[in-house]
Amino acid sequence: MFQVLLDFLDSIPFFSSVAFGIIAMVIVGSSWCLVGLVMGDAPKKGIEPSLVQMGGGIFSVGFSLVILLLTSAYSTSSPKATFLTCLTYFVASMINFTMLQLMAKAMQLGPNGVIWSIIQSALVFPFMGGIIFFGVEFTWLRGAGIFLLLAALVLFAFTKDNSKNSGGIKWKLLAFGGMALAAIQQNLATMPSYYEAARGVPSIVRSLSAAGGTLFMAIIWNAVQMNQERWAQIRKNVKNLTLWKYIAVLQLFGLVFAYTLLYPGMNVMADHGMGGMCYPMMVGSCIVSFTLASIWLLKEKIRPVQIAALLVCIGGLILICTRA
Repeated sequence: MFQVLLDFLDSIPFFSSVAFGIIAMVIVGSSWCLVGLVMGDAPKKGIEPSLVQMGGGIFSVGFSLVILLLTSAYSTSSPKATFLTCLTYFVASMINFTMLQLMAKAMQLGPNGVIWSIIQSALVFPFMGGIIFFGVEFTWLRGAGIFLLLAALVLFAFTKDNSKNSGGIKWKLLAFGGMALAAIQQNLATMPSYYEAARGVPSIVRSLSAAGGTLFMAIIWNAVQMNQERWAQIRKNVKNLTLWKYIAVLQLFGLVFAYTLLYPGMNVMADHGMGGMCYPMMVGSCIVSFTLASIWLLKEKIRPVQIAALLVCIGGLILICTRA
C-alpha cells in the first residue's frame, strides 16, 4: 500500500518539479530544529544524548525492515551500486552521530542558537562540492551567496556567550569541530543523488542504511565509554519516559519525511541540476526555525551581532539558490 502511494505520487507532474523539491527541502529542514532542541535539552533532563540516537536507530531499523518486507521496495540498481549507495549513507550517519554528540556537549556550555547556526553553516560545503565535482552551475550571485555564508560564520564566531553556563572558548571549539563533521556528512549524504546508478535504490533502503549507521555508531560510542556508572545511567534513562518521548518525536518526523520528502526531493533537485542546493535550503530553513525556537522556547537573548549573522546567512542562502 505504501509503495503504491509513492508510485501514484511519482506519476503526478508536480512531484517531479523543482517546486516540489524546494518545498520538500524547506519542510524537512524546518523539522530539523527538533533535533537541535532535543540534543540541547536532553542533558538538562539527565538523558544521555547518545541513547536518544541509539533508541531512534533501533526503531528506524526495525520499522524500515518491516516496511521494506511489506512493500517489497527492493533496489533495482546493480548490486555494486546498491552496496556503495548504502555504504555512503551508513558512513554519513556514523559521522552525523558523532557531530550531534559534539553539538550536545557544546550546547551545555554555550548559546544553543549560535551553536546550531555555526554547525549548520556547513551547508556551504556540499554546494561547493557540487560545483567542483558534479557540474552544479556557478554564477556570480551564487559566489556572492557563498561569501555571505562565510561572513555569517565569522559573525557567529564573534557572538558573545549569552547562556547561563559560561563555557569560554570550549563551546566554540566544539561547535566548529561539529561544523567540520557536518560538512563531510552533508557531502556524503548528497553524493548518491548525483549518480543515475544510485537512483534505483528506494528511499526505504536508504533510510534503513542511514539508521543502521546511527545505531552502529551509538553502540560503539557507548561500548567504548562503558563502566559501572554509565551502565547505571543507561538503566536509569531507559526507565525514564522522557527518553522515549524524545525518540518518538524525532522518529515520527524523521521517518515520514525521509520516505516522502527528503530522498525524493533530493533526487528531483539533482535531476534539474540543483543537487548542490539541497542542503543549503534545508539547513538554511533549520537555522531560521531553530533561531526562532531558541528565542521563544529557550528564552535566549539575541544580540545585534547574532541578528546580523542570521540576516547575512539568510541572504547568502537566497543567493546560493538562485539559478540566474
